[in-house]
Amino acid sequence: MVDIRPSRPGEIPAQKALWKTAFGDEDRLIDWFYDCCMPEEDMLLLLEDGRLASMLALLPVSLSLPGGVEAAGRYVYALATDPSMRGKGYGRQLLHYVDGFLSSRGSDCVTVVPAEPSLHKFFATVAFCPAFSTRKLELLRDMVGPARAEDGLTEAEPQEYGRLRRALLSDTAAVHYDQRLLRFQQGMSRMNGGGLYKITVDGVEGCAAAEYVDRHSVLCKELLIPSQHLARAVARLAERLPADRYHVRTPAGWEGLPGSYNQAFGMVKWYDREKRALWERTAHGYMGLGFD
Repeated sequence: MVDIRPSRPGEIPAQKALWKTAFGDEDRLIDWFYDCCMPEEDMLLLLEDGRLASMLALLPVSLSLPGGVEAAGRYVYALATDPSMRGKGYGRQLLHYVDGFLSSRGSDCVTVVPAEPSLHKFFATVAFCPAFSTRKLELLRDMVGPARAEDGLTEAEPQEYGRLRRALLSDTAAVHYDQRLLRFQQGMSRMNGGGLYKITVDGVEGCAAAEYVDRHSVLCKELLIPSQHLARAVARLAERLPADRYHVRTPAGWEGLPGSYNQAFGMVKWYDREKRALWERTAHGYMGLGFD
């Protein structure tokens, strides 16, 4: 018998075990996620004869729409199925359950960032549509100019980062994250030698979330600063995080540095038709942090 329901007290150890089996992440990352993000009612479980077979988290987000309208959404994260139970459609069953679960609780939409390009097709089968893209730039170290002494870079706490991020995206249709999720990102980045940063160029404030992918490469998950200051912001970040290669994400609708290109990123399923119509006026929605 298959049962789908929210998590209950005492079930987190089994969830952590499934997470580790499915994704291979370190215990400290899994523990950090649960410490930051996980009220029990936000984790949905699918059980087969009482055994945990599949699960997903529903993280709270908001979306800024044209005309100053806000939408309440959720972000599907950590969709995992026990390898011994794959091929039974359990992930798809969970995603169908999400629709009724969220719409009955007043959510306007649900979002997801597919972990790899092939999964965009999977999520399309359950009515998710492409909605978010990012402008990506790949640089070797010798392509980054020297940092200027007058440009500043300091670590930002989640509250400050969230304030900067929302201000910088005030004219962009975008997804916004609460303090729990920004704290989660901060911890993830710190585990990988980076962090959340405030960057100042010519007195203009920007922000970045960056971390090492390996010993030679840095991923800047998002860099938000007016386009004319991007090159100096990258140089200042590279001085803080020395590496051979840099992968930098900025909003797709913004002017980027030479060599940058747009790439599909996230997807959405709308429950509110009016807000969907507003969202579809936008050429490029921005999600930024995918907690990847």
